[in-house]
Amino acid sequence: MEAEVNALAHCCRELFPVIDIVSEIGKTVGLETDNMSTMHVSIHEDNAGALVLAETLPPQFTPRSKYYAIKTVWFREEIHKRGVKLLKIETIEQLGDIFTK
Repeated sequence: MEAEVNALAHCCRELFPVIDIVSEIGKTVGLETDNMSTMHVSIHEDNAGALVLAETLPPQFTPRSKYYAIKTVWFREEIHKRGVKLLKIETIEQLGDIFTK
């Protein structure tokens, strides 16, 4: 589960600046970007444990997750603040999973 949480944190590290850039460009061009939920950003995750750790606010930890939560805890609040949806996907449908096996 640690690898899944780290991958989710890395995905958020790449995604959040893109959301910020789109917001800034929208303001410059004159588009309304006040309602960020209209962007419909979603992240697909196949690990149920990683989804529970990412969606739980305030952060709660399992005995194993408390050791690696320090470097990944930051994205939990950002996911809720930015309106990013975390969706459960079956392992069979997870195309990127072939690179981790």
